[in-house]
Amino acid sequence: MDNARAEILEGLNVFRALEAWGAVLYAAWAADEPDARLRAGHLIIAEREANHARLLAERIRALGGEPGPACVDGILVEQLAELKDLKGFVTQLDALKRATDRDQQRLAVCQQALARGFDAAKATDPATHHFWSQLYGEEKVSGAWYRHTYSEMSGKRPRTDTLPVLAPDQIVRRAESARGTAGEPAACSAVA
Repeated sequence: MDNARAEILEGLNVFRALEAWGAVLYAAWAADEPDARLRAGHLIIAEREANHARLLAERIRALGGEPGPACVDGILVEQLAELKDLKGFVTQLDALKRATDRDQQRLAVCQQALARGFDAAKATDPATHHFWSQLYGEEKVSGAWYRHTYSEMSGKRPRTDTLPVLAPDQIVRRAESARGTAGEPAACSAVA
């Protein structure tokens, strides 16, 4: 396997591990959230994270690899144990920020693997780079909702009813990425 392909696979695997961790954490936060909007927001993001993890695993397999242990795993296990049972939106996000800041040095090697993989995909695999960029764009929606809602819940801005949904163009891009290849026979004989 060439170096670029190995870097891509390692980066995708780190990203997959982070997304799976996020899905579990945000689902845990949603489980005991009494506010329907906050619960829905956590669950929308948890589902998106789980879908990203699944898509990343599929991409790894499509490139000839297998999802496996990632350099972030040990740190994520510790963080999940620390964060999953916290109650209250502001408390949860404050603790997540503290844990992220505290573990920044320990995660640096993994962040570098993620960046190397993304850069290698950009240089050698346009399809994987496009896929990766699309997922990063969806991650921005989740982050923006958490920041905006944190400001609301901490009294810095008035409360709204916004949820972390994708923009229509993001949904259309997602749907288009699932289209079949032109010129190939239909997968079902019922389609003429």
